[in-house]
Amino acid sequence: MVRRFRLLGWLLIFVIMFSFPAAQAAGASRELSDEILALLTKGFDELSQNHLTAAQEEFAKVIKQDFDNPFANNNLAVIMEKQGKLPDALAYLKVAATLASAYHQKVETIYLIGGVLAAVKPEKATDNRSQIAQVVADNRRKLAEKMGLPPEDQGPPLEK
Repeated sequence: MVRRFRLLGWLLIFVIMFSFPAAQAAGASRELSDEILALLTKGFDELSQNHLTAAQEEFAKVIKQDFDNPFANNNLAVIMEKQGKLPDALAYLKVAATLASAYHQKVETIYLIGGVLAAVKPEKATDNRSQIAQVVADNRRKLAEKMGLPPEDQGPPLEK
């Protein structure tokens, strides 16, 4: 029964993930509201103190308001990796990658909590390109390698 609900949950994530039009991904830079930025900052601070449950709760609040937010999804992937839930971590990274290139906020801090994935804390300031897209792509590649997945499952190549 629990397995069925978990499967339905992941199915829902992928349905929502692919319901966004492709034009939205290629659109203008997406802003982070002050509320979202505050939640991401609080979650990152909890994560950097190894308070995984508290951090997960903060990132979940972001996801409720901005489902495909790459900062929250990336950091949730980091938590899942730390907990040994590698397929869940990969699922979060796939969601993070969907619109990551539309988020041009600078990455203030990168933090490793004992795994191969990097957690990030965004700034309000923006750049002319997406820094989070690069972090997500790198994390996805590292995790796929750790899981022994073939190159085609590792996501797009990193920008040079």
